Amino acid sequence: MTQYTQKVNETTLKMPVALLQVGMFVCRLDRPWLGTPFLMQGFLIDNRETLQSVRALCSHVFVDPNKSLIQLRSPRERRRSRRETPEPPTLSPTVDRDMARLGLREVLPTYTRTLKGVKQALREVGRGHPLNPERLAGQVDECINALIDNIPAMTWLSRVKSHDDYTYEHAMHVSLLCMVFGIHCGWPRHEVRQAGLAGLLFDLGKLRIPKALLGKPTPLAETEWQLFREHPKWTRYLLEKSGFEQDVVMACYYHHERPDGRGYPVRKLGTQVPLAARLIHILDAFDAMISYRPYAQQRTVYEAIRVLYHGRNSQFDAALVDQFIELMGVYPMGTLVELSSGEVAVVIGQNHDARLLPKVAIIRDRNKNPVAEHVVNLKQLRDAEGKARFRVKSMLLDGSYGVYMQEYTRHLVLDASPA
Repeated sequence: MTQYTQKVNETTLKMPVALLQVGMFVCRLDRPWLGTPFLMQGFLIDNRETLQSVRALCSHVFVDPNKSLIQLRSPRERRRSRRETPEPPTLSPTVDRDMARLGLREVLPTYTRTLKGVKQALREVGRGHPLNPERLAGQVDECINALIDNIPAMTWLSRVKSHDDYTYEHAMHVSLLCMVFGIHCGWPRHEVRQAGLAGLLFDLGKLRIPKALLGKPTPLAETEWQLFREHPKWTRYLLEKSGFEQDVVMACYYHHERPDGRGYPVRKLGTQVPLAARLIHILDAFDAMISYRPYAQQRTVYEAIRVLYHGRNSQFDAALVDQFIELMGVYPMGTLVELSSGEVAVVIGQNHDARLLPKVAIIRDRNKNPVAEHVVNLKQLRDAEGKARFRVKSMLLDGSYGVYMQEYTRHLVLDASPA
């Protein structure tokens, strides 16, 4: 397959689906019409959904320029145009890095304030003081506003881990993911707020569990396990005492229930469990698996998602798991990866029409030595046959080859700060 359009006759151009655009008229496919979702033998691509459907089905199609709504050029015209006006390079590190930095710089203050609020709230509860629902709801609202403006940057921050503040960061990250999920699914704002609050507070009752038990590196004895399973009851007590909405309280209380009825504290089944509780159960497990904990092996994002997928219907709500996987994408932003070239990179952007070929910032060479950061869009790097030159070989754990997302994020934000 050639990378450019080919003129078949006076009225038809053979075109790779990668070059298709909204406004083009498709007169033939690369296969029989029968058995395809296109009922009419010839149609206008009038929206992105149709465009994506064609790209998913075919490798090339035939386009009628006369019936298209946009101007099409012959291969000779394209070559002449390229000589006169060179195409922009596939690498644009300055633009891409500035976009990533500015997004992070804008949302980082909100993230930091909310994380500080979580720490303060949990410490107050530890001293025997009630929580302030209005203050926490205000901080969650601030996060929602930031998410609406910049979901990728806030999602990026949920990838940032440290070894010192797991309890607080875990609550913050689960809350962020709850809000991202709710916004993605079009929930009403008050439901997104409730899920965000529950994501902050679902493990509040663990403050009543001995720290030695929470951080124990070996399996819990039966008596210890029974004590540990009391924490949802303590959470419910503390939240009701502080005057939180009942929907928030119940989302926290039931977040360890399972679809198969083998959860706790009351062994509820499936949809008997509130939606927000089922979501928190998934996000709690996901963030825990990709975090450093002294008593459990850290997993990559891919490994964690695989655990969620295999636990569908038994441990986790299947529909919510599927929606979460769709939301996160194959390679979420802020994920550390190794490329097929051997280079190490951070995922900084998605290509929704090429999910396996994200935008990445390369920060280690093939020998795993530090290099000057440069951004590439893997989707745009093609060989003469139009095939991707590089792909993601594997996901890496945070800290691999000396790359920590906490330090890398600080580097991005500092570089974005005005002089």
